[in-house]
Amino acid sequence: MKPLEEKALTLPNAAVADLMRAVLDRGGLFGFRARGTSMTPFLRDGDTLTIAPLAVESPRIGDVLAFSYPTGNGSRLVVHRPVGRRGRNLVLQGDASGSTPEIISSEDILGRLVKAVRKGEHVRLGLGPERGLIAWLSCTGVLWGLVWPMWCQVRKILAASMLW
Repeated sequence: MKPLEEKALTLPNAAVADLMRAVLDRGGLFGFRARGTSMTPFLRDGDTLTIAPLAVESPRIGDVLAFSYPTGNGSRLVVHRPVGRRGRNLVLQGDASGSTPEIISSEDILGRLVKAVRKGEHVRLGLGPERGLIAWLSCTGVLWGLVWPMWCQVRKILAASMLW
């Protein structure tokens, strides 16, 4: 039997967004492998994310949402955190330094992140009650000033122990 990695199906970003919308519209959960670094350090490139349909309640500041972001060439799937509101729209932003905020209407939101797995372990930091604080720190630009020095030390420790 082939390992799961060899069985993985790679789809263009827009196709993943369309497939996700179809699954979530039917009440299912949608899992996929994250690509990119805009949510570092809380979510990383290669993490397996599970997205659930939005429940009756509106997304809260600090949740992690999957959404379809309109571009000149159609739309692309993005997973970011709401950091504020502008009228009826949400302002979403990645946690990584220099991430540009996106203004999204509620129709573009696909679902909410309910589980993240990295190397077989559940990722919890950044997804619990601290998510609102992280959103605030991110949108004020303070997050990376606080996190970056610690992040560099953690990466050194992980690299030395071969866990990275």
